[in-house]
Amino acid sequence: MEARLIDTHAHLFLKDFAGEEEAVTHRARSICEAVLLPNLDSHTLPDLKKLIQLAPDFYFGMIGLHPNHVKENFPEELTLLEQHLSTYPWIAIGEIGLDLYHETSTRAWQEEALFRQAEWAIQYNLPVSIHFRNALDESLEVLRPFIGRLKGVFHCFTGSYEEGKKIIDQGFYLGIGGVLTYKKATALQEAVKKLPLDRLLLETDSPYLTPTPFRGRRNESSYLLYTARTLAELRQLPLSTLIERTTENARALFALPHGRNGS
Repeated sequence: MEARLIDTHAHLFLKDFAGEEEAVTHRARSICEAVLLPNLDSHTLPDLKKLIQLAPDFYFGMIGLHPNHVKENFPEELTLLEQHLSTYPWIAIGEIGLDLYHETSTRAWQEEALFRQAEWAIQYNLPVSIHFRNALDESLEVLRPFIGRLKGVFHCFTGSYEEGKKIIDQGFYLGIGGVLTYKKATALQEAVKKLPLDRLLLETDSPYLTPTPFRGRRNESSYLLYTARTLAELRQLPLSTLIERTTENARALFALPHGRNGS
């Protein structure tokens, strides 16, 4: 396998991996040339940076406030995060967005936080990584003023062809993860057969959404290969071609150097 994968969304800095960082990194390097780390809030930044320091040629960090971490103090949280924007080589603003599955009472706060962080992305010319659980149309509406100027990925896409096309038509990529390997994910499986390959990225969302055959265990970046295999089968492409194409997509969106980690 000449080309290597890029895991465009993994939370390997969380406590789920405490004490196993080197082993998890070693396994990830066996199939990935890079892993991108989306932040959650100001409290997770130290652990995220610490993991990057372990392998700065392999891990690349994002900065942002996750919608599930948007509380009454979110203006202060955003101020804290914004202070770090120009002091570190971030590759994206993320993980940001809306979540109307877990919490609807904070919707107005979430929308304001998303809008402000989209402004950061424009100001610093960075892509965004969007969380949009139960909130596709609502997320696109908040981002509408930035369409044509804002680039990024709607991460953890599990929807239909029509939903995917709506996102792509607004200039964004789709992040495809372990859900693709689930038997009941028929709408997603049909969608990825027809959606443009040059707009698809691969991700794990570790430690969540572990692909088959490891479903039920903690997810990690080395399991990305199983999602890639499933996507290659659905697209009727050689695995090496699928990996090469999705890796090039990730490099293009996140301005990653070509051929990191010896690939």
